[in-house]
Amino acid sequence: MDVISLIVGFVVGIIAVSIAIELSWKKEETVETCKVAKKWSLSEIRNPLIVAEKLKMNAPGGSKVVVRVETAFSKGAKQNSEAVGNFALGSDRALIFAGEIREGQLAFRTVDERILRNLRKLFNQFWEGEAEETKVSGGRGTITVRGIARAVVPYREHYLIRLSYEKGNIGILVDEKMELEGRKIEVEGEMVGDDRPLIKAYHLEVLE
Repeated sequence: MDVISLIVGFVVGIIAVSIAIELSWKKEETVETCKVAKKWSLSEIRNPLIVAEKLKMNAPGGSKVVVRVETAFSKGAKQNSEAVGNFALGSDRALIFAGEIREGQLAFRTVDERILRNLRKLFNQFWEGEAEETKVSGGRGTITVRGIARAVVPYREHYLIRLSYEKGNIGILVDEKMELEGRKIEVEGEMVGDDRPLIKAYHLEVLE
């Protein structure tokens, strides 16, 4: 009887160990490497590598940034018209954004090593491609700036919006007079003029 009990106990033990191993394997298979980030901050990633089609917030110190379109927040970044996607990459994690990088944007946080490798490869491709440091004054190409319209005055055959933004003041050329005094606006256009650089507006949006 003792021998039978011993055998039964041994078999039950083997079954229990097998079940435990199987459950541990299942747990490993369901480890989440990508989650929706309800709360996120660029500063949670040390010295991030950032790619942004449009950067609408300040990047933390030590960042390397590539943008497709210049904005008021992209000073010191590299501009590459081929850059696509919006993400911030660190050594062990990344934030991938559903749209332009701005406060409140939907983001996904991932620690998947394959995704991190692919994002790093993508960043290096954009960083090492044809790019130039962005500047609000003196540059050429598409630029986006956001600020407060202080006045709209006639200027030669056009009208000039005197725009105040975080780095100072700049003039925006438009074709018609607009009632914008005191309004917060975002302007997309190109730099024109040499003695007095201005932005010739392609698109203007009233924000507030």
